[in-house]
Amino acid sequence: MPRVKGWLLLVGAAVCLIAAFFVVFDAGLPDRATYTGFIEAGEEYAPELNAIAPPFEAQTLAGETLRLADLRGKAVLINFWATWCEPCKAEMPDLQAVYETYQGRGLRVLGVNLGEHKSDVSTWVKQLGLTFDIVMDDGQKIAALYQIRGQPSSYLVAPDGVITQIYYGPTIRQSLEAAIAPFLPS
Repeated sequence: MPRVKGWLLLVGAAVCLIAAFFVVFDAGLPDRATYTGFIEAGEEYAPELNAIAPPFEAQTLAGETLRLADLRGKAVLINFWATWCEPCKAEMPDLQAVYETYQGRGLRVLGVNLGEHKSDVSTWVKQLGLTFDIVMDDGQKIAALYQIRGQPSSYLVAPDGVITQIYYGPTIRQSLEAAIAPFLPS
């Protein structure tokens, strides 16, 4: 008798599991952007593929105010990094090369530093010869908004403001060029 109960329990569990699978399959999984995003001025933002990039305003290393919303109409590569991050340092020459090659065609590169002291960032930027915009993320508010999972992390934002590519970890020039090509005029 105990063997029969065990088999009935096993069959019942399998039936419940199969039924749950069909319910989820029929209803569909929730859109992750629904849970990671927010609505501002009637527009939905999320740090996810195919969602509008979360807006931010921050100071650049040069002391200017930069607003992501002001860059609509341009392809924007947002890269989160830190001076102590070796993979960040390794990918910087490729980010600089892509910027130099495509800035004349409308590409903007924003290097978002993860809350380090301005003098340390300035020294590092000079050592690497970086000329794209360096954004100071004091308090890591932008990083929290984008829910970065580590550094480096990069988000390619199309001219319409939609995130079209996310790179977790370092990326290379060829990958970046292939991703930005559709958004730049010839």
